[in-house]
Amino acid sequence: MGKVKVKLFAHLRQAAGMKEVDIEINEGETIKDLIGKLSRRFGKDFEDRIRDPLTGSLAPFLIMVGQEEISSVKGNLNHKLRDGDTVSLLEPVGGGW
Repeated sequence: MGKVKVKLFAHLRQAAGMKEVDIEINEGETIKDLIGKLSRRFGKDFEDRIRDPLTGSLAPFLIMVGQEEISSVKGNLNHKLRDGDTVSLLEPVGGGW
């Protein structure tokens, strides 16, 4: 058993009502498992922001595990988490001229 720190940004932060949270994990748990735990903990508003409500697939966003980038679209959601990892969930930012 271990713990990861999850940092939330933008709409996910708003849905969770906090900027970071510690989540207990079991050995061998993955990013996919973590997203499930977060959805159960923070409820429907969080779930609707992290997944497409029609397809159930993950919305496009960037996942960082430490300094490693993982895309929710093409990344390895089976990446195994370790005790002490910091996971950041960042929604894509657009704009500019």
